[in-house]
Amino acid sequence: MMRFAMALVVFTSLAGCAQYDATRNANLEAAGRDQVAADDAKCRPSGAPGSAEYNDCRKRLANEHASGTRGYQRMLDGMTNDSALKPFSRGD
Repeated sequence: MMRFAMALVVFTSLAGCAQYDATRNANLEAAGRDQVAADDAKCRPSGAPGSAEYNDCRKRLANEHASGTRGYQRMLDGMTNDSALKPFSRGD
């Protein structure tokens, strides 16, 4: 009986994790589609899709998004850096 209860707990936990992953992936995909639509709307006044002006606008926005992602990653790296966890030296 105890093994059954333990197996039930494990399977329930795994099902919860799988559902979380599926929901998270769906949210990320929706956010990506929203970002593409927003970028398209920002760049259409520059020119028709496929024109040099439109393509330049889309490249500029892609670079801005990538720069923001890299900045966020640098911040996380700085927060988890081993040296950030060491106490300051007193200079003795």
